[in-house]
Amino acid sequence: MHPILRLHHRYVDRRVTDAQAAAAELGIALEANTIRSALEYERGSFRRVALKLAISMNILIVVSVAGNRGACRPGGTFEPTPTTDCTLAHAGWFTPLWALNIMWLLTLGAVWVHGAAHGEPIPRCSKPIYPLLNLLTVSASVARPATRYTEAIKLSQQISRLGLPLRTLASNAAADFGSRRALRSTLSTHLNRVDAAFIETADQLAGDREASAKRLAELAAEAANNIAAGRFTTVLPTQALPEETPLEPDQLDGRRLATACLWAAAVITASFLALSPLGAPVELLVPLALVGFLVLVYTLLAFRYGLSEATRLTRSIGGFFSASPPM
Repeated sequence: MHPILRLHHRYVDRRVTDAQAAAAELGIALEANTIRSALEYERGSFRRVALKLAISMNILIVVSVAGNRGACRPGGTFEPTPTTDCTLAHAGWFTPLWALNIMWLLTLGAVWVHGAAHGEPIPRCSKPIYPLLNLLTVSASVARPATRYTEAIKLSQQISRLGLPLRTLASNAAADFGSRRALRSTLSTHLNRVDAAFIETADQLAGDREASAKRLAELAAEAANNIAAGRFTTVLPTQALPEETPLEPDQLDGRRLATACLWAAAVITASFLALSPLGAPVELLVPLALVGFLVLVYTLLAFRYGLSEATRLTRSIGGFFSASPPM
């Protein structure tokens, strides 16, 4: 086996073995083979990253060398000054390209070896499996009767760091499956509820440390199994998720109005900045901006929620600035 692959598999095997032992201690089912398959080394990742960075770096190098030569040529576009560094102006084109590319390749190779030793070159949707396996291992140690309460504090702190990998999973999975808005919204809502389920269970550690730690281990094992199997919309079953708290009508209206107003303000501001250098008088731009803002807010609301809802929400804006309460 290639040495880099050996480093990667050694790290993955160590993490999965520790989690498997913790699951066996608590009597929890952990699909170790499926998880190992999901954490396999992703071939070609280094090649893709190296190619993208090499193209970007070489473009920057060529532009800097060309600019330096133009600035060091008397009578050219840029007249050289006494402080201008003209070192690269008399060097060949391939001298800085080869030198910097070799240095960059060595640096990237060292980073690649370090990442492989820590199991990083894996599919991006498998990234949350590592913190879940770690959570399972720590939960098993906290569930033992002789564990100090300070270990439960560390476990609770780890739960707070689980939200970012879950939110990243929602965006990555939605992008991989076609970047459709409905799928992205479904994944985001579900994984936010999954994060809330972990937080809700972690809040019970102060009252019943052993039972809460075992419940956290069960949730972590089930979430890791489902993510490894590609079940991203059912990371946890519905019965394990907390109830969704519906928004109050005024909160929902406020969010819709705020979103439309922010987009309208951004468009009007950009238009104002684009027209003012053309010599348009301020006496004309300010009334147009006010009228355009209201029209744009109404158009955005109508496009998203319909004409009747747009009319009701825009009337509430007028009611806010009047003495009468909003309709």
